[in-house]
Amino acid sequence: MNATKTVPTYLIIGSGRVARHVAHYFHLLNLKYQTWDRSEDISALAGKVSVCSHILLAISDSALESFYQEHLAQHEDKTLVHFSGALYFKGMIAAHPLMTFGPDLYDLPTYQQIHFALTGCDSLDEALPGLSNSYSNIFAFEKARYHALCVLGGNFTTLLLAKMLEGFAEMKIPQSAAKPYIERVIQNTLANPGDAFTGPLARKDAATVEKNLQALKDDPYQAVYKAFLETLWPEYPRK
Repeated sequence: MNATKTVPTYLIIGSGRVARHVAHYFHLLNLKYQTWDRSEDISALAGKVSVCSHILLAISDSALESFYQEHLAQHEDKTLVHFSGALYFKGMIAAHPLMTFGPDLYDLPTYQQIHFALTGCDSLDEALPGLSNSYSNIFAFEKARYHALCVLGGNFTTLLLAKMLEGFAEMKIPQSAAKPYIERVIQNTLANPGDAFTGPLARKDAATVEKNLQALKDDPYQAVYKAFLETLWPEYPRK
């Protein structure tokens, strides 16, 4: 006889972007969920916790442990999941979605492509039943480095691209002109990450590097350029 699979009932705690996107994903999948955030009375939380099987903490990293200890630690019969990429706490599963979440909600295929980094469980079905996303298991001691890599590759890339587009706009260069360049940089990097790097640092063009630095002399991003220079070309012949 086949055992009947329990249908999960979710409680999503939080009101930020991750909470909104997770709730929308569940809505698209017709999964049962409720929500709670700090704008509601704390007394409502207990009632919602009592009728759910999985509690998802989509709140800031700094609030995770204290909120868990104060409100959820006694609920050992519930599956507790948080979405932090950097942190892991005993008693909670960490399921970090490898995705950036903008102000606009996504379509179902986009959500289904999200890869999860799991710590504290063996499979995604244990943490988020009803989702068919791919996943990897990482150790707790790996999480800080994993998240640092996410920040380097994602958040810092966003800042650099925004800086480029802002400068182009000042020169009346349309964003549409930069789009093919940005897309090709990403495509080449994904296709061959070891051989996609180009430009004056890659070809050791000291004269061009010096002109770049001079052009950025009154710009705080000169320090960013220098940081890459010191990392990628430490023997650069400084004046």
